[in-house]
Amino acid sequence: MSVVYLKTPEGPFCQATHSALESTPSVSGAWQDVSVLLPPDFTLESGETLSRPELRVRIYGDPAHPAVIALGGISAGRCVADADDEDGWWREMVSPGGAIDILTHCVICFDFLPNPQEVARTITTTDQARALGFALSFLQIEKVARFVGASYGGMVALAFAARYPERVEKLCVISAAERAHPASTAVRGVQRRILKFAKECGRPEEGVSLARQLAMTTYRTPEEFAERFDSTPGHAAGDPFDICSYLIARGRSFDMEADRFLTLSDSIDRHVVDPSTIRAETLLISALSDRLVPPGDMRRLAAALPVSATLQEIPSLYGHDAFLKETNVIGPQIKAFVEEKSS
Repeated sequence: MSVVYLKTPEGPFCQATHSALESTPSVSGAWQDVSVLLPPDFTLESGETLSRPELRVRIYGDPAHPAVIALGGISAGRCVADADDEDGWWREMVSPGGAIDILTHCVICFDFLPNPQEVARTITTTDQARALGFALSFLQIEKVARFVGASYGGMVALAFAARYPERVEKLCVISAAERAHPASTAVRGVQRRILKFAKECGRPEEGVSLARQLAMTTYRTPEEFAERFDSTPGHAAGDPFDICSYLIARGRSFDMEADRFLTLSDSIDRHVVDPSTIRAETLLISALSDRLVPPGDMRRLAAALPVSATLQEIPSLYGHDAFLKETNVIGPQIKAFVEEKSS
């Protein structure tokens, strides 16, 4: 393990520990992990500092190829294309020969701050973007060819493109706008209050599960639930209906610490970006059934961008989760976006 010091665009030196594993072959191709230690004086917009100022990055493909950043929702980490153990949250999109081809591109993903076991902090999407900027400098990548972000990852993509307009050639944002919708903030606020109450009762894991269950009702659509689940009574009083059993299972399978969930949920609602500062050619993809990021929000974003912007609106049964479920629909659009030269 070696410690390297690199000068970054921000001015201070970036202390980085390169703990890359030997390139690991998999169905999805080779990847390596890199841990980047941010400067000790890395300060969040809130004025706080991190107890573990470290960014965990995974790199797929040849670092000599054009760089593509791929980020997803708050539960999506750096394992974007790991097909061997089915951990890759977007493995249908990021793969050899896929819409984002790791044979011809260097695909970079990272785990959002805060890290596990870290004291919860007030972290913004701009904080995430600044940390990524340091990490890219460590990797000697001054400009990314494409930045593809969905949901919270789309917010971070917008924040990065706004803060570093010269470092992004083309930007693709899926199901994310320049600020959160008040109705979505209302639901997330209830989630956070449920979780805080559960923590006070000494049952934080149950609070996380309930918060996740409530979240699932907003990720999908009533139409999908009506198609999948039977609402006919037939259970004993108090027993969960089929839809409730599904939500309970999803809540139990959600693996995130309570404090980290609170921080990332809050980060979504603090997200504000000035679109006028973005210079990258932009593709926006919106699901017409998305209740968390309504199509009107993305139309507003498209109109506010000062550069060439294309908005694709798709019908979907899956609402906000369309970027995970409609890969056959959005895949060709993203493939063309990634492979086409800039205007």
